[in-house]
Amino acid sequence: MTITQLDPADSVAIGQWYDVRVAVTRHDLPDFPTPSRQEHSARFEHPLPTVTEEALLAWDGDRLVGAASYRLPQTENLSMVYLALIVHPQYRRRGIGTRLLEEVYAAARRHRRSLIEIETVRALPGGVARDEAGYRYLTNRAHQPGLSSIRSRCQIADGSGGDEATVAEAWTHADGYSLVQWRDTAPGEIVGDVAALQSRLMLDAPSGDLAVEQQVYDAARVRGQEATELACGYRSYSTAARHDATGQIVARTKLSFEANDDTHARQRVTIVEPAHRGRRLGLIVKSANHKYARAQEPGLRVIDAWNAEENTHMRAVNEKLGFQPVDGWSVFQLPVPAK
Repeated sequence: MTITQLDPADSVAIGQWYDVRVAVTRHDLPDFPTPSRQEHSARFEHPLPTVTEEALLAWDGDRLVGAASYRLPQTENLSMVYLALIVHPQYRRRGIGTRLLEEVYAAARRHRRSLIEIETVRALPGGVARDEAGYRYLTNRAHQPGLSSIRSRCQIADGSGGDEATVAEAWTHADGYSLVQWRDTAPGEIVGDVAALQSRLMLDAPSGDLAVEQQVYDAARVRGQEATELACGYRSYSTAARHDATGQIVARTKLSFEANDDTHARQRVTIVEPAHRGRRLGLIVKSANHKYARAQEPGLRVIDAWNAEENTHMRAVNEKLGFQPVDGWSVFQLPVPAK
């Protein structure tokens, strides 16, 4: 086996890497849509703002059998490397993942990074089976998750958006608020408020034992992220709550379609400004956004959402919208060993 650094201009190698991603997804997460080829091919040409990415490829002769891509934030979290490591199902338990991880440790040292963050899937008690090789590999080496999350799934039906009586009751707590909705890019008059809410996210979202620094957004950073997502073929739907007395956007949620499969969406950010909590705005904007996305995307059938186990409030909101637990996700932060 040999390991090489990916040349971002090597479209053949990028295509082979994509094929491994597809095989891994079908084996590990068969209920997920096939990864987007457009997103995969565009990742180096249209990177996320303030992030650079590199990748290592593992070869058995001329066959690609594994890959490790790692993102290096350039503004906040400068001690971090965000790692996605995969090994083809037919080539597992041969030390390929270990070799790739060793090379990522070396890359982290070159970039003066001290922590590598990686996420693994696991089965829930009584839930669907999952290949837990990654989780066992790390825990067997005395690593412990810094944060555990639950992925829940909502099966979308015509008119879905939560029980009408529940939503109507929620609105009785939200007098003086109205909804704003948009696809892909936030309207110019509210992009500053959207940035402010996004900046709050890491302050408010449970982070467990993870070392996490706040990401600070302004309008330019929001626009850069939107441009990257569009270039990668994503389309997204957002619903926000506006405080009518001030005109301020005080809550926002987002659904994102990230694959060619138009039946599947991911629940992304949901955030409510602290001074406006207790008015059921999270439930209101999520319910409205489900209906909004469904009206624009008639093929939508399932929405997946990830929430920290300790985030009982948002998990309760999701349960009211019909989400049911599927599997567990554990985030590890691995200290980079000295050379």
